[in-house]
Amino acid sequence: MSMITILTVVSDDEIQQLHDSPDRIDDFTSDKRTTTDLDKAWQGVSWLLTGSAFSTDEPLCYLVAGGQEVSFTDFGYGPPRTLSSSQVAAWDDALSKISPEELGRRFDAKAMLAADVYPQIWIEPDSLDYLLDAYRRLRDFVSAARRAHSGLLVYLS
Repeated sequence: MSMITILTVVSDDEIQQLHDSPDRIDDFTSDKRTTTDLDKAWQGVSWLLTGSAFSTDEPLCYLVAGGQEVSFTDFGYGPPRTLSSSQVAAWDDALSKISPEELGRRFDAKAMLAADVYPQIWIEPDSLDYLLDAYRRLRDFVSAARRAHSGLLVYLS
């Protein structure tokens, strides 16, 4: 079974509704919402951004940490987290300062394997391309959420 990070656009009002009624989580993970997934690249991208498998340095950590956990909800890989529109704006600012080329220069397959960065495929020939493609999609998605003055729901599935 794979661990895939999914990001869903939600308004700040919807975030409040979700935290008030976490049992309604299915309403926020339906196919009718604007979402993207980073496939299994989430921890690799996070490692390239932060230099750690589980950094908590905001806002670059938002793929793996930060925001507010949704109470009493677990999708098997931990609780979903919400990021407010202001957190999304800060994340967008931080991501916009890191080009894919800069991120690529941070790639170190041996260090990522030693740090047990999921999914441990980093010696494969196209693993850097896989990460950079996911990073471009992440930057575009976060930027679009910011332009919409939205927050995000982030979870592993």
